[in-house]
Amino acid sequence: MQRTATQTTPIQAGPGPSDVRPYRERLLRIDDVCFMTGLGRSTIYAKVKAGDFPSAVQLHGTCVAWRETQVDAWIAARPAVQTQGAA
Repeated sequence: MQRTATQTTPIQAGPGPSDVRPYRERLLRIDDVCFMTGLGRSTIYAKVKAGDFPSAVQLHGTCVAWRETQVDAWIAARPAVQTQGAA
């Protein structure tokens, strides 16, 4: 059996390391969290204290923020609202 040589063409790689931006976690301030969840400030702080909402990250002094991925996960874990009379 005779072997034949095959020519290979290099596959062009995707974007190089300098073209890819590293993922950075977005931090949300309390007004953004209230808007996303529909909850008030005091309710969010009460839920954090009770362990029913993600903890905030302290930025400096009394300035805190929440990780967007954790807030999104909390929202996704909420049960869907069932409406009656839907056809």
